[in-house]
Amino acid sequence: MNIPASTPIFLCLPAMGVEARFYRGFARSLQERTGAIAMTCDLLSRGGARKQAGNFGYREIVEEQIPRLVADARRRHPGPIILCGHSLGGQLALLAAGLMHEPPDALVLLAAGTAHYAAWPASERRRARAFVNLVASAARILPWYPGDLLGFGGDQPRRLMRDWAFNARTGRYRMEGSAHDQEAIASQVAMLRLPLLSIGLMGDRVAPEGAQEELLAHANAADVVRVHIDDRMLGSPWRRHFQWAREPARVVETIAQWLPTVMPCEGANRRPSQALRARAVAFAS
Repeated sequence: MNIPASTPIFLCLPAMGVEARFYRGFARSLQERTGAIAMTCDLLSRGGARKQAGNFGYREIVEEQIPRLVADARRRHPGPIILCGHSLGGQLALLAAGLMHEPPDALVLLAAGTAHYAAWPASERRRARAFVNLVASAARILPWYPGDLLGFGGDQPRRLMRDWAFNARTGRYRMEGSAHDQEAIASQVAMLRLPLLSIGLMGDRVAPEGAQEELLAHANAADVVRVHIDDRMLGSPWRRHFQWAREPARVVETIAQWLPTVMPCEGANRRPSQALRARAVAFAS
């Protein structure tokens, strides 16, 4: 393969309970439009064998899995690494970038916001808080969190959902079993200096604008660009949070316009070489 050394690599991290293959169309479109390499990456919280994966939490993903993905990408190619995370994948990408010894070169957050109930519109906060309490209770009492039954996040280990519920109740981040306490996590993320593109979807009921802003406030040293896409063609407010990956044109174009402003590289915004026309690569976790 004759791929220019400056070609960026996007590592696309999924939402909770979503498998990497859901984003393959987005990754292919991103490659075609930008000339970058785009890889879809499964996280431990994906579908499939969640119940068999053990009682893991944020720590295993943030401190082990994402750094391993970044290191593996760096061994394969010398170009800049961009973590591109959807929803919870965006939250965990931000935490991992803050804690890594060698962080990625940039971040793209797609419909990613804090789970903190207080960041929701005032009219929805009571219902959001009640749901958070339900999730926390299920994660404390049951052998695993029954997300398939509750219609949110898919079945997940109870420790992962305890980490999620802590953020949803307090707005802060804690990772059970980690040597990094709340203050250390907040401090490291706050010192993170890198380009960060946040793409929100107008009317998104899963990641409303207030939740996006509260998440970005954790990274106050980053060079943040905010874009809110108003695309009612993506369906109802509840569907928009995921439907963009099926119809990624507006999101891909936004990334393509931002990319050369933060890391000019050979081949950006041009038709990709034959080597990059292959289907997006899915990393098995």
